[in-house]
Amino acid sequence: MNSKRLAGRTALITGGNTGIGRAVALAYADEGADVAIFYVARDDQAVSLMTAIEAHGVRALALKCDVTSEAQVEAGFAQVIASFGHLDILVNNAGIQRPQPIVEMSVEDWGNMMSVHLRGGFLCSRAAARHMMAQKSGRIINLCSQLGYIGRENYTAYSTAKGGLIAFTRALAKEMAPYGVLVNGVAPGLVDTGFDPLPEDVKVAHAASLPLKRLGTPEDMTPAFVFLASDDARYFCGQLLHPNGGEIMP
Repeated sequence: MNSKRLAGRTALITGGNTGIGRAVALAYADEGADVAIFYVARDDQAVSLMTAIEAHGVRALALKCDVTSEAQVEAGFAQVIASFGHLDILVNNAGIQRPQPIVEMSVEDWGNMMSVHLRGGFLCSRAAARHMMAQKSGRIINLCSQLGYIGRENYTAYSTAKGGLIAFTRALAKEMAPYGVLVNGVAPGLVDTGFDPLPEDVKVAHAASLPLKRLGTPEDMTPAFVFLASDDARYFCGQLLHPNGGEIMP
């Protein structure tokens, strides 16, 4: 009997070549899943990730895809399903983050934040749902944020987008449940991905304020994503898991 929890399954992770997405891709591969990623930049990291995934004895696929483009998303999903034969897990991980006072924020800045997180989450979930409803099974996992609950100064756009994604997760969970498709989310605290725009002294101060006294790492996040993708989460529907070092305890 294969003890790997995701053996025989296929996963697609948006924004998958860096940070949390990359860590989840490797964790899924380690659990036996074939893994595809969407990405928009850093070709070298996408190539190295494909090599690392294949080292686990599973298939890997990297596609350049802007999740805000309906045409690119539809083409990307078609290519993933043509390559793997089916899709079992979607992780809506693609996102952008830019701290900015609201008085300095342009309409375009606001729109870009909503577009990547909400339009992208919608387009990818819609494409996945059409396939998963037909096969009567699947998992959609949305990368949310604790800022969708508590907000933060200079993060009004990001907090709003993530709050919308939390509501989207709950509503879509109710819609997909009758088809055997489980929709859940992960709402991390501050994770040190190497790409966060915060200054180092702010990160140090934030870590000191946490009960666990350290920032999260991408690898701290992966158990939640593996669990929600596995059969162990068969009774989880519209739920948010909170790996945040104890900052909020919802």
